[in-house]
Amino acid sequence: MARQPQDEAAREEDTLLADEDQATDQSDLAEERRQKPSIVEPLLTVVYCVAYLLVGPALILTNKQILKDIGFGYPMMVSGIGQASSAIGAAVVIRVLRLQPLTQAHQVRWSFFVRNMGVVGAATAASLCFGNAGYLYLTVSFVQILKAFTPVFVVAMLFCTGVETPSKRVCFAVLMICVGTSIASAGEAHFDALGLLIMLCAETCEAIRLVLTQKLLNNLKFPAMEGLYYMAPICTIWMWGLASVIELPTVLRNGHFALVQLHPFTFFWAMFLGFAVNVASFLVIKRTSSVMLKLMGTARNAGLVLFSAIFLEETITTTQAFGYGVCLFFFCLYNYYKLNHL
Repeated sequence: MARQPQDEAAREEDTLLADEDQATDQSDLAEERRQKPSIVEPLLTVVYCVAYLLVGPALILTNKQILKDIGFGYPMMVSGIGQASSAIGAAVVIRVLRLQPLTQAHQVRWSFFVRNMGVVGAATAASLCFGNAGYLYLTVSFVQILKAFTPVFVVAMLFCTGVETPSKRVCFAVLMICVGTSIASAGEAHFDALGLLIMLCAETCEAIRLVLTQKLLNNLKFPAMEGLYYMAPICTIWMWGLASVIELPTVLRNGHFALVQLHPFTFFWAMFLGFAVNVASFLVIKRTSSVMLKLMGTARNAGLVLFSAIFLEETITTTQAFGYGVCLFFFCLYNYYKLNHL
């Protein structure tokens, strides 16, 4: 009888040891699963990057189709379509779905919003409107080539306003971008002086936007979607406000709103892509970095140049291709110097 309690105690001890071993095995298995790389995460990153590379060119080609092929040649309204959809989409993401918190809400007071962000929004709206207007006069490929010239205006504007003094390396890269753009422009088969002037205005406005962002917004680090939440409504108001004075009378006089009724899918597609571009940018930054976004943007523009030459049958001369190659190389070098503060 004395051995029975001892046997029961031994059995209980064995049971406890077995439970501990089982728990240890489960813990080891869970740890192994955590350490084992999942294919889902890298796959999502690839999907977001591919979406970013495709959506941007799709928007450019759709806007070009609306402006030139359909004949709705009103760049302010076309730009306003994308900004309006972006404003609505960002509000839904932040206010309804609550997928992105407002990290800078304590600093964005009403007076700050109107005085500072309103000015930046005006420059942004001007940059987008001039950029779309360029497609009325220039080929898609040449517009992408001219976009590589933007750092020249940015560096000049930052220096003239005293915001930033460029290094010698940055100045050299910018100088070579000027050389490459000059060569590419000389080789353009369908050169248009007015189109070139419009694109230079677009790049000037983009440079002004960057300077104003640094000076007026005090370098606030907005997440991409939060920045869109604040800026898209301002840009929409600027675009549609000016369009109502400059473009709307002509649209009404010529009855061009009928073009929207004739091609509803194309205009709806432009609205969707206008928001999708910003969502894709937000997801790429979230999964990778803003540096990767810049590099992919450069690759995307180069890809669109090739696409235009192959599928849209736009003429790209040898001289133009060489000039663009020079631009691309020194544009990448410029970004490298800027990112590494060289």
